[in-house]
Amino acid sequence: MIDSPRSQGHLGETELPARALFFGAADSSPRIHMSQATPSARPRGIEHIGITVPDHAAAVHFFEAAFGAKVLFSLVDKSRAPLTAEEVGAQNGLLPGTAIVAVSMLRFQNGANLEIFEIDAPRHTGERGISDMGISHFSVTVDDIEAVTAAFAAAGGKLLEGPYPLMGQEAGPGNRGRFGLTPWGLLIEFERLPSPMDYDEDTEAQRWIPEPPASDE
Repeated sequence: MIDSPRSQGHLGETELPARALFFGAADSSPRIHMSQATPSARPRGIEHIGITVPDHAAAVHFFEAAFGAKVLFSLVDKSRAPLTAEEVGAQNGLLPGTAIVAVSMLRFQNGANLEIFEIDAPRHTGERGISDMGISHFSVTVDDIEAVTAAFAAAGGKLLEGPYPLMGQEAGPGNRGRFGLTPWGLLIEFERLPSPMDYDEDTEAQRWIPEPPASDE
């Protein structure tokens, strides 16, 4: 934690240091604690993916409607002072003159969480494609690709051609995929994978596939 708390913006009645917003400062909400076993030198896995969007509220609403995502908490919102580059730029690379005006963590079924940012001066406009530098897309595992993509489209997404049979080592009976674009141009992949992967002969690792959610609530 950083020594001096930020002078503006807070969560509830407790002011938090700027660094705490991105490095997990303790608060009064219940949380799951990590195991106290001997720490590993390797990461456990991907815990969340951060996405910058042009309209935080619209993006959160889209993920709720399209995928049943649930908001866990909002570290910054538009009722509070924005989080400026002067406060956290050295820690997270936020460019001088810009500020985070809203950020929320969303639970996304059985997989990585999504952290949704709105920044006052986004560097990129227009649709991102798989040829762009950086993270090009994320993929969700589905059981009913027709129903899930229909809900995505009904929420305002744009579906690309498909569903299509997967190819190469992802090929197998029933294995199908499709891509779609969110209303602000983020590319999302849908994959149905009832058949096992064809792994390389020299690997013992297996691809992680999310388990079905406990319920649709």
